[in-house]
Amino acid sequence: MTNSLNGTTDQNDRSWQNEYLKNALQKGVVKVKFIKKDGTERNMLCTLNPDLLPAQVDLEESVQKKTPNPDVLAVYDVEKDGWRSFRYDSIIGFSDQ
Repeated sequence: MTNSLNGTTDQNDRSWQNEYLKNALQKGVVKVKFIKKDGTERNMLCTLNPDLLPAQVDLEESVQKKTPNPDVLAVYDVEKDGWRSFRYDSIIGFSDQ
C-alpha cells in the first residue's frame, strides 16, 4: 500500500497527492485505506473509470445543485456496487490494483 498521503502537512503536497489519486481512480481500480468517521479502518476497492461505472440515472434537481465539498471524494465501490465517499485527510494509503 502506498503511503503517499502520510506525514505531510504542506497543502501543495496534499493537493498534488489528491490529484494523483483521482487520476489513478479514473484509469482503473484503486485500493484505498482510510479511517471512517466512526474511527474504524476501511479498505475499499474503488474507481472513477467511466468504463467501470454503472449507467447514470437522472437525479432530482435538488441533488444536482448540491455544492461539491473539495475535502471529500466520491468514488464507486466496486465490491459494494455503490457510491461511497471519504475525506482526503482520512486516507492512510492507496495502491493501484
